[in-house]
Amino acid sequence: MKKINKKKKILTIIISTIVVLLLTIPCSTVIANQVNNQIDKTKTITVWIPGLGNEDLLIQSELTQEDFDKINLSLNACLEVMTKTVNENSIDGINISESEWDEIKVSIYEIIYNLKEILGVNFPWLEILTFIDILIKALRGPFFLIRQPLLSIGIGFTLIPFYDYETFIGKMLRPVFMRHFIGFSITARLNPFILGFPYWHFGYQRVRTFFFNGLHINCGDLGHDRIIGPQLLLGYGVFTGLIQ
Repeated sequence: MKKINKKKKILTIIISTIVVLLLTIPCSTVIANQVNNQIDKTKTITVWIPGLGNEDLLIQSELTQEDFDKINLSLNACLEVMTKTVNENSIDGINISESEWDEIKVSIYEIIYNLKEILGVNFPWLEILTFIDILIKALRGPFFLIRQPLLSIGIGFTLIPFYDYETFIGKMLRPVFMRHFIGFSITARLNPFILGFPYWHFGYQRVRTFFFNGLHINCGDLGHDRIIGPQLLLGYGVFTGLIQ
């Protein structure tokens, strides 16, 4: 038993050290160092849009270094906004105020605007903004939990079995597993019989959801030979859970 407890303490120290380092190093600096190590190549961003409109849509566009930086920086800016909302010194302390929810929504909008500039007229950005607005209203709670709203952003990696694209908008029947080395996630416990209230985690965490419908962006898998990077998951799922 002593050996097991000792291992748990060591693991806790390691995880805490990683989180502290990520909090003390600006996200943009981390990204800049990673990008500067890459060989200049033409990259392609692929967005799969299943079930958002009348038919599935696959959009591909060449991704310049400037485009890549814009997506990364907007994702990191969104994470910084969420980090401020759970600070004890913020407006409502660790609770999320109405004005903070508005800041979160605007920061997510900025990500969509950048994608629109890259992907062109076929990208259904107006429908996505409407979807985000509805989801943010649901996350303010309380609500009856027929399906679970989920908003998760951080720096880490995503695993979706038998799935190759870095970004999708719409329905994903496969399970989605995310690991944030530093991140913010908010969802609600599944209980279809009573009013549900959101709960959130900040820092090192794992996120899982099944039968997801929404937006997923994974900048760690944009073809720049990286695995870990900024990532966003925003929508509704079934059996959604946050684990620290």
